[in-house]
Amino acid sequence: MTWPAVAWNQVPTISSSALREADEQARLRFEIEPIQLMEVAGWQVARFVDRFVDGVRGQRVTVVAGSGNNGGDALVAARFLHQRGAHVRASIVASRDPNSLAARHAVTIGRLGIPLLAAPEGIDRAADIMVDGLFGIGIRLPLRDPAPGIIEAMNASQVPIVGIDVPSGLDADSGAGWEDAVRAAVTVTLVAPKAGLRASTNAGRVFVADIGMPVGVFSSEREALAGLYQIGDMVELTN
Repeated sequence: MTWPAVAWNQVPTISSSALREADEQARLRFEIEPIQLMEVAGWQVARFVDRFVDGVRGQRVTVVAGSGNNGGDALVAARFLHQRGAHVRASIVASRDPNSLAARHAVTIGRLGIPLLAAPEGIDRAADIMVDGLFGIGIRLPLRDPAPGIIEAMNASQVPIVGIDVPSGLDADSGAGWEDAVRAAVTVTLVAPKAGLRASTNAGRVFVADIGMPVGVFSSEREALAGLYQIGDMVELTN
């Protein structure tokens, strides 16, 4: 399948700190809560995976989900992939906060009958595709256990990996990473391009997904982002 494409040098890159501020401004100015953006993000990832494998029905999908919002995105994607007929298994790092968005989504998919296993258990070497939602832009290096072992198991599986926002273990701003960050075939980055993805060989093909963040929460980048979204709600970045 093909998507609209645009060159990296024609789009703005947004820093992690600016994106966190955008989340806050979306809530304060537009009454858009993180759970709303998470729902769209998960749907976009699931839709991408479905097209990427030419139809996910009957396919084996492993979703690796951390305890933060990136994990929540992944678990929403798991739900939509399940609804599209995929055989989904979730390998998760459980949140210590039962009221976190990731914890709430874990309850939902558990009630749908999707297997939930403590990571790295559940990483299926026979899967057709894997979704990486372990860490997003909030990563702090160096990684602490159990993260290194989970990433090692993901890479060792040799299953094609779709990273959500950034491959786990990679700094979104610099492209620096843990010594063995997730090696993604594709990264679906949310809202806007991140500079670290262009600099990294771990990101694979990079796509930007519009998840409904109002461009008005940004300052100098708003016109360029509006132009990007008008090209399509899923756009590939090319060199």
